[in-house]
Amino acid sequence: MLLDVRKLALGDKKEFDFNTELSVGGVPCSTHTSGSVIFTEEGYIVKGKIEAVLNLKCDRCLESFSKNIVCALDEVYSNDINENSEENTADAKNEDKDYRSFEDKALDIDAAVKDAVMLEMPLKALCSDDCRGLCFKCGQNLNKGECGCDRAYSNPAFEGLMDLFKD
Repeated sequence: MLLDVRKLALGDKKEFDFNTELSVGGVPCSTHTSGSVIFTEEGYIVKGKIEAVLNLKCDRCLESFSKNIVCALDEVYSNDINENSEENTADAKNEDKDYRSFEDKALDIDAAVKDAVMLEMPLKALCSDDCRGLCFKCGQNLNKGECGCDRAYSNPAFEGLMDLFKD
């Protein structure tokens, strides 16, 4: 997603609206990104909203499902560092930047969108909060019904301890 900012003068604002298919951390997703870019003395400030539909696989039952997320886009693009100066280049490598750099008067906001979506992705992808997962013996999806396997597990190393709790 490229934003053409060649014609923006100081203080000008330009609206944008994109629909894109991305892969975020190996997860395919459809995104709708809208917002505005403002040219200020600090650089180009991009603010907007990202609506994404993630195509995930459940971590418990391995079924595919979709998850909708909404997140904010808030980035600054600037090229303030003088790259000819060795001192400034060394400082730029050692410090975290509060802005993204750009070239040729076009802002590529793909990386910013991917980063924002990545931060909102669930750590554990579950198709539902009460997903029962797979039977560890036969692999049956327990959300679709019981398999009949005896899933009672006892570790032989702790069988002596279990005798202490029998009444």
